[in-house]
Amino acid sequence: MCAYPFHQMEEQRRTGPFLMLVTICILAGAAIYFSQHFQIAGLDQLTITPKSEESADSPDPLDDLLFVSANQRNGLSTGGSVAPAPFVARSVEANRNVRNLRIGSWALSGFGPSKLASEHCRLNLIRMIGKFDVIALQQVTAAERDLIPRLVDEINEGGRSFDFALGAPSGPTDRSEQLAILFNVNRVQIDRSQTYTVADPENQMTYDPLVVWFRAAQPTVDSAWTFSVVNVRINLARAPVEVALLPGIFASVRADGRGEDDVVMAGLFQADDSYLIPRVMGGDVVAAVNSTTTDIFSRHQTCNLLVDRNRTNEFVGRGGPIDFLRLFNLNLSQAEAVSSHLPVFAEFTATEGGTL
Repeated sequence: MCAYPFHQMEEQRRTGPFLMLVTICILAGAAIYFSQHFQIAGLDQLTITPKSEESADSPDPLDDLLFVSANQRNGLSTGGSVAPAPFVARSVEANRNVRNLRIGSWALSGFGPSKLASEHCRLNLIRMIGKFDVIALQQVTAAERDLIPRLVDEINEGGRSFDFALGAPSGPTDRSEQLAILFNVNRVQIDRSQTYTVADPENQMTYDPLVVWFRAAQPTVDSAWTFSVVNVRINLARAPVEVALLPGIFASVRADGRGEDDVVMAGLFQADDSYLIPRVMGGDVVAAVNSTTTDIFSRHQTCNLLVDRNRTNEFVGRGGPIDFLRLFNLNLSQAEAVSSHLPVFAEFTATEGGTL
């Protein structure tokens, strides 16, 4: 019979648990690394592939929320939000390397100091705005001029790279507002020399529309889509008069001497597409939101994005309201603390002419 010396048995007792602990740590670390960098596909034919990397500037996919209206949460049908012919929804990517641009609009129901100070409101605004490449904001109080800069600073603390353009305060002196356009600088470039408010010497509009010119940042300069975003805020009390001015505003921006014919009009229009298109804008214009409510109470469609179907074929036919209640698992009271309006969006190719 062979026996171990006593000191060798003591050494094994001391090193055994330590080696086991080291082995467990190595296996756990490998499992974590594996789960973060690889995905398993298939059961019958097992394959392992690297996960695609996403940066902070890559917005979350919204495929399951694209055309969800508040009415659908209640089991009612309100119709789709796909643009009518001749538009056909195309690939999510403009080409293999550059994804489409997501342009949005959101009326914030009186965004002021109290909303910015509210952690609940601020965090949900940041989460939602980060899902757009460009987003026009309405109903921002002008009582404090640094609200939007402070909001953008909060957005960028999460690792994103957003900037902003602000219109001058306009509207009644006791409740003036600012129109703002926020944008991801890694996705679009701005020409601030071509940023302006629409001249309105007769004060026909309560709030002066804001115009900002952009170029898609990722394609080459000679193929990048260039476009103007017009941010519009209609006063509900004067809606019939102000809505009637929209075709003139649309035409004046397109003919302002800059040579830009691609115009995206975004905003709080206080009118639905069934009125805006046939009775105001005409058949050459298409709305991103169709037959769908854009408020959290499933009552009205007041927000939209409008483009000229003959000039802006970069629009891929995808658009509509985003149900941020479902997206962030909020009840009506929690959502209303952020805004009573749903954000709306339209999707465009990043290359000029809508080439894929």
